[in-house]
Amino acid sequence: MAKIASALAFWIFWLVGPAWAELEICNDTAARHKIAIGYKQDGHWVSEGWWQLAPSACIAAVKGDLDFRFYYFRAESPGRLFQHDRLSFCTRDGLFTIAGDNDCARRGYEKSYFAKIDVGRGTTHYSQSLSTHSIQSEGQAEAKIPSSPGTWGLPFKGEAMFHGCSPVFRGTERFCAFVGAGRVFTVTEDSRTPAEIFTILRNMTPGTPVQIEGDWFSLYDNAVSLVLRSVQERAPNTQDQIHKKLQGEWYSVVDPNDEFTVVGSGRQNRYRGALTSMEYLSVMPYCGEFNTKGQYLYAWDSQGGTGLCYAIKEVSEMELVLIYLPRGTELRYYRLN
Repeated sequence: MAKIASALAFWIFWLVGPAWAELEICNDTAARHKIAIGYKQDGHWVSEGWWQLAPSACIAAVKGDLDFRFYYFRAESPGRLFQHDRLSFCTRDGLFTIAGDNDCARRGYEKSYFAKIDVGRGTTHYSQSLSTHSIQSEGQAEAKIPSSPGTWGLPFKGEAMFHGCSPVFRGTERFCAFVGAGRVFTVTEDSRTPAEIFTILRNMTPGTPVQIEGDWFSLYDNAVSLVLRSVQERAPNTQDQIHKKLQGEWYSVVDPNDEFTVVGSGRQNRYRGALTSMEYLSVMPYCGEFNTKGQYLYAWDSQGGTGLCYAIKEVSEMELVLIYLPRGTELRYYRLN
């Protein structure tokens, strides 16, 4: 029972999370919206989206202390107009994190106008309502709140890696997870996802590259809640092949007491044999504002917190060399025979 309670608490932490300093965006309209934000990170502009925000729901768009006075957001919903401040950022369909706010079309993105959020000076928490900028289009009826939560999801399709399933609620239901593009996608065995999907997942090996398709319901920090319509194995891409090479135990060249083990999309860190943090890993062609040619490793703590970016300089059967960004610190690891 203690193990079940621990597993349940872990997964609930993913979906709910603790209260802390943040920029919160709340949907006080009767229409579902998708949300994108713009902000500064390490001196560079970054845009990120899309969050799916149901009526009466809120999302924490920026976690931690608000280091700047101004942030920016865009909200879109059929039949509604967004009153922006002609401040442009780059966007695209689906999930995105885009470095820079210039040359959007040349880089294959769309140029979208955002509204300014003035959080004030010295603020640690701020709540922004959608109705201040999202208004009903003239001649359009107000969107109705769906009678069933199962109809709120918006279509989603993407590549990920199967992470595994965890039984909860005395083993009668499961949370299954996929990791991809710096996010954890969670699926609950609660009758919304067809039973045959979970039959497939129970027989799937963690670390399997997959194409997932379904309805995206919510995003909290790095955790996306999905209802799956299909899951299919796919041929490994370049990032999957690098990820496969990362599997196993690694030891620091500088400090042999510092070691970690990669299994699937998880990295268990240890020091002098004692377990420390457990992280999720994504290999991507970009990481935050870093998007020059090459491959990157994004690592983030399984219980929340700031993610870390590394450039992958070399990975072989016996050697791993990472460059910690933005400092440029070289980290070398080796594998035992």
